[in-house]
Amino acid sequence: MVTSVKYQSPSTKRSNVQKYMSLPIPLLTIIIVIGSSIKQSLGFNNARNFQRPSQKFLHPLSTTSRIEKSFFPRGPLKVSVSDSETTTTSDPNLSTEVEYSLPDGVVCARGVCSLADEEVSEELCYLDEDDDGNLVGMTCVTNTEVKEQNIFSFEFLWPRALLLGCSMLYGTNFPLGRLMNESLPASAATSGRMLLASAVLAPFLLKLKPELRTTSVIGGCFVAAAYLSQSLALVDTPAATVAFLGALTVVVTPTTSVLIDKAKLGFKDAPQTWLAATLCLAGVGALELGGGEGLGDIGWGDFWAAVQGVGFGIAFFFTERMMAKNPDQALPITAVQVGMTAFFASVWAIFDGTGVLGSFGGDNGAWLLDESTRVQYALPGLFLSGFTGDEALRNLAIAAAWTGLITTSANRVGETTALGKMSSSEAAVILATEPLWAALFASIYIGETLGPQDIVGGALIVVACLTTAVKPETLQKLLGIEPENDANLNIPL
Repeated sequence: MVTSVKYQSPSTKRSNVQKYMSLPIPLLTIIIVIGSSIKQSLGFNNARNFQRPSQKFLHPLSTTSRIEKSFFPRGPLKVSVSDSETTTTSDPNLSTEVEYSLPDGVVCARGVCSLADEEVSEELCYLDEDDDGNLVGMTCVTNTEVKEQNIFSFEFLWPRALLLGCSMLYGTNFPLGRLMNESLPASAATSGRMLLASAVLAPFLLKLKPELRTTSVIGGCFVAAAYLSQSLALVDTPAATVAFLGALTVVVTPTTSVLIDKAKLGFKDAPQTWLAATLCLAGVGALELGGGEGLGDIGWGDFWAAVQGVGFGIAFFFTERMMAKNPDQALPITAVQVGMTAFFASVWAIFDGTGVLGSFGGDNGAWLLDESTRVQYALPGLFLSGFTGDEALRNLAIAAAWTGLITTSANRVGETTALGKMSSSEAAVILATEPLWAALFASIYIGETLGPQDIVGGALIVVACLTTAVKPETLQKLLGIEPENDANLNIPL
């Protein structure tokens, strides 16, 4: 008897995001999304919430496997996948036919996924589910149809240059956030920035699939917690330190995956995750304990910077699991997350501006109750004052517009455009440079300097981010580790 394993990869379906001429009020639209989300189930183990009609993973592969290197219980099967051709290797000892139908391939990096361009992307990745519907990992397939590219050609360079530019722009958020917090209440700076970003992204809310509303709102709550914590940290903590501590996502995201989806991330299956976590924690220790006072150097700013990493790490988990199944939903999901951040930032600004929070978040409490500060700090007064003669406020207005319109909203468009034209590992390496750009721009814009412990700790954290891009098979071979793949495949015979 002969067993054949068939893989079918449908042609990539690309859809252009429809543009709308009107801009609905961001907060009103967010309230509508929240109201609609109440009807949705809050369970995370229901695979139907994330299942695409074209996907039929009857028996999922393990977290760390590549299809061309899959091992089945009674011998290896090597399969080459393309749109027009199916290659099958038979084992006479097997007697059951198993069929897999693969969905559109994606490229994912740091919580964002984009539809892969099969003409230039060297890898096509798919989410794996276990028998209970939990998402337990990512399977990446070598794309045999990829065209040969000259590494000096414009076609090869432009998406990588675009993604590097996005990483650089993300890095400007930290020094500019610190600059705004020195002159504005943190709540005013954050709410103004996010309201601008949500106004730009609000039209994409109309494209959000109903089944994604609940998870998008939940992920948006964690994004809001991350951005608000980041703003609080930048009140009295160096911008470079806040950026480096934000890289705690390399620990938080896989931990969340294990807790919610029961992902198999043991050392044998995912050594790169354990190595990255170890390096990241060592870097955090160097940053926080490397000073002369040890634990005495740790302040509230460091705490909020760490909370930022936790918030983004959990948000990346929710975002990636949604975008990997629905890569055409990247901008609608981002619109919900930014809208949720604008909502919570506005609530914070109201409580802070009326004096309810006292000196929490700065020394400018009750700024809404004073007419002069209200006119200057709240929108649209900040821009009216800044662009009509007040030079000090002009720089703040430019910083608010830059962080709201460019680095928060437009940057996501560039990021999703570039991602689909390279491998996930390439994208992860490029995006890992963000804290380095933050440190560079903090030195240029606000004169921050790095001490020895900052350099050592930051270097360890950046290496940790780069380690997440290493394929598990590489470390398994290097360390002589035998992955526990056979035990995870339960194919009926």
